[in-house]
Amino acid sequence: MKVVVYYLVLLVFIALLTGFLLQPHPDGMSMNAMISISLLLVVYVVAMSLVGEGKSVDEREIAHRYSANRIALIAGTIVLSVGVLYQLFTHNLDYWLLTGLIVINLAKILSLIYSNYRH
Repeated sequence: MKVVVYYLVLLVFIALLTGFLLQPHPDGMSMNAMISISLLLVVYVVAMSLVGEGKSVDEREIAHRYSANRIALIAGTIVLSVGVLYQLFTHNLDYWLLTGLIVINLAKILSLIYSNYRH
């Protein structure tokens, strides 16, 4: 039950933060607001990276963790790929999307190489 509450709190947190970011800011966002949002996003990223990374009790829990990580990797790759394709067709490519896609795939490749030759 504790894990479900943790997931829900993170989901509500990012929803509220997204709602704040989508509000129009006629004079632009103040520096204090930008720094606060940046710090909150750092806390969110750290909290999300720690989801499910506790000590595993049995093989079923390990399989669930691997499955969740694989689904997250596939979803992130799809979203970034669609974003890159969309921006290519609008002739306005944001290189951060392309960099994110490269980093995700490079991390996967390097971790597979490391895991294969570690023994």
